[in-house]
Amino acid sequence: MADLEKKAKEAFIDDHFELAVDLYTQAIALNPANPDLFADRAQANIKLNNFTGNLTVALTGQFLSSF
Repeated sequence: MADLEKKAKEAFIDDHFELAVDLYTQAIALNPANPDLFADRAQANIKLNNFTGNLTVALTGQFLSSF
């Protein structure tokens, strides 16, 4: 597991959801073919009640275009 992903998971577990979103976003930039990063970032956004972030990814096809 990459260092950024590990830190993001730790931030999520510690209820630091904004930090988790930021770290997952950085990890996605380095590894956009990893669907788990998108799913984990979506979970952190849900915890923040930030549904527009998830909708933006879905509407732009960012997740699907990474494959």
